[in-house]
Amino acid sequence: MGNGRILVVGGPIEQMIDPVLKLVPTGNGRLATLIADEFEFNGFDVTRWGNFSGAETLMFEELQNRCRQKLNFDVIIFLAHLPNILISPLSDKIRSENDWASLGVEKAPKLVQLIKLHSPKAVLVPFKLIDQDVDRIEVIKWMLKLKVGWTVYLRLGLKGRFWLTDALGNETEVERSKLAALLAKTIERQMKVRRRSSKWQGVETPQVEYLEALVDFSRKMQPGFSQLIERNVASGRWPGNFSFRCTHSFLSKREKDGFMITRRNVAKNGMKEEDFVLVAGELKDDHLVFWGDRKSKPSTDAPVHRIIYQRLPWVKYIVHGHMFADRDRVVGDDWLDLWPCGAENEGEDVVRVAPKDKQSLWVVNVTGHGFVALIGDEDPRDALNELSKLKFTIDK
Repeated sequence: MGNGRILVVGGPIEQMIDPVLKLVPTGNGRLATLIADEFEFNGFDVTRWGNFSGAETLMFEELQNRCRQKLNFDVIIFLAHLPNILISPLSDKIRSENDWASLGVEKAPKLVQLIKLHSPKAVLVPFKLIDQDVDRIEVIKWMLKLKVGWTVYLRLGLKGRFWLTDALGNETEVERSKLAALLAKTIERQMKVRRRSSKWQGVETPQVEYLEALVDFSRKMQPGFSQLIERNVASGRWPGNFSFRCTHSFLSKREKDGFMITRRNVAKNGMKEEDFVLVAGELKDDHLVFWGDRKSKPSTDAPVHRIIYQRLPWVKYIVHGHMFADRDRVVGDDWLDLWPCGAENEGEDVVRVAPKDKQSLWVVNVTGHGFVALIGDEDPRDALNELSKLKFTIDK
């Protein structure tokens, strides 16, 4: 059963035009009611805002003001029907064409952006309506820009069909009648996710002993990843990350059980030494701590790597990519369940199924995320060469 505070914002959000006239978007709020009821049924503490059954009724200006504040909720599900324009209401009743002409009209602010700005720790699940001919890639780009892990989108003219998707492009098509239950199940799992924010500690530029081998591996994998990029984000970057224990580089600073990992969103086919950051093996005040360029945070998956290095001493290097390895002698039989990017839970799942004795190369697939390759050799070049020769697919 659920255990968390959920805010559901839904229904048509009205604006006053004058003391008696309102601008009312289409919509009836029934879907918001179904979702809020489902979460309550599953034991969550649910708050309702908007214009639907059981909700605290809010006008647009009131809702906007609340979105500018820090909201004390674990999850915010936002499916309000909003106007695209913002009207400055008149103090007196509209009586003539001149009164209509004097109305102030401007583009309405994006409330989901305000929520992310002022309540960044809340899990935001926005709904998005798109035209039928809009590619799903555009939805994923919008999610990445907004920095949300989940969204529900629907297409104009396709009544009763919804798609729940994550930022990696994994999506489930679902009927309206089953959407609330799917959302509740997804959020219940989300509440089990353990993530870490990171704190910068200082500048550190390593000398990476086998940098050329890592770049060469990335170039060999680039054709396969190009297919993924075309289908998904079209970001022009190699989706994945590299890391290695800090004993395999030359550092002025030695961090016990620390590791080097590629910085966030770096292009892997032309890496430089400054594209790696040093991450401590031990947490500080429950945060990951790292050294490097202050603006270059470690890869989102750094918490996953930390767990693996901490619990599997034989692992010297970790390679992760957003494709899936076909069956092979070095590929584990298990397919691990998907967790959101950066969840420590994924690292614990890898540790659970990984060999406890040293392997030159061992690979496991994570459903919806990609492969994780563990290398136990001091010199990774042979293992990287073998890894590049495996057969990969982008569908799972």
